[in-house]
Amino acid sequence: MRVFKIPFDIKREEKIFGGYLSLRQVIYLMLSVSSLTLLATPLPVVLKIIFILVITSFFLLCTFFKIGEQTFDKYFFYALRYLFRKKYFVYKRCLK
Repeated sequence: MRVFKIPFDIKREEKIFGGYLSLRQVIYLMLSVSSLTLLATPLPVVLKIIFILVITSFFLLCTFFKIGEQTFDKYFFYALRYLFRKKYFVYKRCLK
């Protein structure tokens, strides 16, 4: 039996939907569209618009924004891990 090497690129996502969007991007798009369900809440209209804009802009940034080859959602998760990591404080008292 002949064995062939299959080219496999783990650095890039596979574009499943139409060759343009990956599964991660489609999930973020669905979450941004689902933020419109806030229209059914009994909040004032101004608060609804602000919440929808913030949520939609965050998920759209996660969907399409890249810095180099790094996506926004990875940067966001790295920042969360940095903020909530276990911190070590070294206390040294200098005596004169």
